[in-house]
Amino acid sequence: MTWWMRCLLSIIGGLIMALAFPPYDYGDLVWLGLLPLLSALWCNGERRSRKEAFALGWIFGTSWYSVSFWWIHEVGNVFEIPLWLFIVIAFVPLMTVYAVLPGLWALVAGRAFMPPSPPETIDGETIEERQHRWSEWARRDLLSSVRAALGCGALWVLVEWLRGKGTLAFTWNSPGMALYNGLAFVQWAEFVGTAALSFIPISMAVILWRAFRRTVLCFRGIGRGCRPWDFYAGVIVLFGLFAGGLALSTAHSPTRMLREKGVIPLPVLAVQINKDQLEHIREGRSPAQYRQYLNATVQSYNEIVRDTMQRATRMQDMGLTLQLPVWVVWPESALPFPFWRWEDAPGEIQPDAMSDDNLMSGEGLPLARQRVRELGGHDFVLFTGVDEILLRRSAMGNHPVGMFNSLACIAGDWTSLETVSKQHLMPFGEYIPLAQDVEWIGRIYSEITGTQVGEGIRPGKGTEPLIVPVPGLNRDIGVIPAICYEDTLGDLLRRFARPGAQVIVNASNDAWFRKSACGVQQARSAAMRCIELRRPMVRAANMGVCCAIAPNGALIHALLKADGSPHMAGYSYGVLPVDPNAGLTLYARWGDWATWVCMFIALICCLVPCLRRKQKNN
Repeated sequence: MTWWMRCLLSIIGGLIMALAFPPYDYGDLVWLGLLPLLSALWCNGERRSRKEAFALGWIFGTSWYSVSFWWIHEVGNVFEIPLWLFIVIAFVPLMTVYAVLPGLWALVAGRAFMPPSPPETIDGETIEERQHRWSEWARRDLLSSVRAALGCGALWVLVEWLRGKGTLAFTWNSPGMALYNGLAFVQWAEFVGTAALSFIPISMAVILWRAFRRTVLCFRGIGRGCRPWDFYAGVIVLFGLFAGGLALSTAHSPTRMLREKGVIPLPVLAVQINKDQLEHIREGRSPAQYRQYLNATVQSYNEIVRDTMQRATRMQDMGLTLQLPVWVVWPESALPFPFWRWEDAPGEIQPDAMSDDNLMSGEGLPLARQRVRELGGHDFVLFTGVDEILLRRSAMGNHPVGMFNSLACIAGDWTSLETVSKQHLMPFGEYIPLAQDVEWIGRIYSEITGTQVGEGIRPGKGTEPLIVPVPGLNRDIGVIPAICYEDTLGDLLRRFARPGAQVIVNASNDAWFRKSACGVQQARSAAMRCIELRRPMVRAANMGVCCAIAPNGALIHALLKADGSPHMAGYSYGVLPVDPNAGLTLYARWGDWATWVCMFIALICCLVPCLRRKQKNN
């Protein structure tokens, strides 16, 4: 097989992997996507050089990520950067960096787990001797296949773990996440986390390739196949994982949980106006935007009342309970005015004094609450994304020294405001890496933004969840805050997990990536957080997927068009099952423990051939 043919196989494998995720969402292809790369690495029994093995994996990763994350180029359109220029200065370098990890995986897999060569033909040997030699080879290949499956699967878990760390942390679209359709396999994320789920399809793909190769070679060598015991064992393990995952999914389904005694039914509402980021920038934040959210919220309540009455009439069940939402979530950047926070008194927060007083009083949130009460509902708690300006007091007045991207909780009037700030900032979007440590980078940052380093968006701190009242129930529920793409970072959200009643609340703004696959991919990743922590979620993501998600990762309700597209204005209404006796999952307690186990497995599997060669030499 020529070098160009091997490159073509790597590209094909990457494209197959990309098709396993939204917007294509052919999830079953994840079981096959690695096979072309394995053929390029292991074909003809030739050991690839280090450079070639790395290059094949790098090509595989580049083709996969370039197709899967093509939506990133939309942010260039927001800033009116020509497509070709954005691809050259941003998209290609980013994909190149991410593809290094699959390249390293291929470097190790292509050399440390090379399958043993089949027996050579010996003139004059009997049929029995030939069959014996092939049987011995098949046994050795079987053991080698198991070692390769364990080692390659464990190595890919490390790839996904590394991809989720550091400045460019990006956990989206891992092989384990492609198992989401059907909800059975992904339930094991409660124990091992999403990254470790990648072990399942990667190790199975290795077994499938090796078992097929062994069978074909045996037919060529002795005219009959051999039992693929590794494949049989893999299928049995998969069946067990599927059956167990199905039971876990059923136990944490919203229908099952809401029937259990003591589970709190929490009606929630997520609202979005579906405004493109270009519109946000051109219009600026104005009172009109705030009125849009207020009117959309009240209109949503009206529609819920109307739909409930129509359903009761249609079902001839006038005893159908009207459950109006008690929590309302608006997206990130929904408010047209910032909040002030003082450096010497961080608990002292108030709305911008320059904001419209009418919005803050009669024409604003209090009036919306009054209209909701008139519909027969309780008061509601509002969650919304806000900008907080950090001020420093001085003799010359208040001086802004920084800003926070925060999630605000408003349970009463504006004095009840509580906020928690985003901790994992978007590199190059919310901050410039190394700007504080490298002088020339900081100087360029200051020239472009007009602010000094340190005066831009700052990361938040802390791991204490918000404690939020539930109107009408006279009780509180804990909130795990997730701002923007923090709902894709399991290791961050698990630090907020506490025993008892908790809900994940996410406010995002996917309008930066406009009408692309970004919103659907982020919502898929957010559903994995629900499984990892066994907590329900409500999320509002302007132009993204506005939805309510159950603890088993299933969508209770999502604002989607008939074609599955999320790009529409409206609301998502759902009743979340909140367990007041919920404990902590294994992942919430121990985090990425499975990754460390995989690191140990990979090390052992890689060292076995070295130990054997050393023993043979002695």
